Amino acid sequence: MNMLSRVLNPVRVAAREKLQRAVSEAVAGVVRPEVDRAVSATRDFEMRSRRDLFAAGERDAAVSTAKLVHQEMASARMLPHPIATLNHALSLAPAEGMALEFGVYSGTTLAEIARSRKGVEVYGFDSFEGLPEHWRAGFPEGTFGGEMLPDGPPEVEGAELVVGWFDQTLPHFLEAHPGPVAFLHVDCDIYSSTRTVLELVGPRLREGSVVVFDEFFNYPGWQFGEYRAWHEHIEATGWKFSYEAFTIDNEQVAVRLTDVGPSVDVDMFTRPPQAAVRRN
Repeated sequence: MNMLSRVLNPVRVAAREKLQRAVSEAVAGVVRPEVDRAVSATRDFEMRSRRDLFAAGERDAAVSTAKLVHQEMASARMLPHPIATLNHALSLAPAEGMALEFGVYSGTTLAEIARSRKGVEVYGFDSFEGLPEHWRAGFPEGTFGGEMLPDGPPEVEGAELVVGWFDQTLPHFLEAHPGPVAFLHVDCDIYSSTRTVLELVGPRLREGSVVVFDEFFNYPGWQFGEYRAWHEHIEATGWKFSYEAFTIDNEQVAVRLTDVGPSVDVDMFTRPPQAAVRRN
């Protein structure tokens, strides 16, 4: 038996070593390329992270938005979803008065407004032809219209649609509907369209009226869109307002008017906007 062991042990050792080498080589043949690919991908990701202008813009937008929140929105509610922000704002709006939405698209938010307002004096405005001009990267002229709405304007129970460009439809609408506006949802995206809405609808807003902006901040260039139009309007009118809510990781902000005094800069409504003439 001892002699047999002496004979077999070297064979076992040699076989084990051969098997270990074979397994190591096989594993290395599979693992080494994967490790190399992972290292290369990590190196590429780090390079893109340092040079990615889109990502850098997003980070800068978040930082500047956080600064605004810290400085001016300390008492506003932070909410986790755009619909939560919309519904909170709706709960603050006066019961009497019209609810207007500018930028209907698929009708999702207009349906929420109609549900909250029980279908009373709820109107949605949209050309359904898309953006009238380029907005920002990834959102060229025509976005939100055409092929993105293959079935045409949505049917929203409890709401009436006003189809057309804002500057063309609003004057006739306001002439036919003389009441105040209790709730205003501004989903215009671009500065010029937002300015049109505020110029025309602004005189119908009252103390306590609530305005929700769907793209107020937290994207590259936010300072030049709805945010800019709103603050220009506030400066021109002398109105006072409070920030009521915002979406923590999105772009929505809700404000409530606290004082709508008589002071209005009439020149504001005669100066041409610094954007495309056609505004939706």
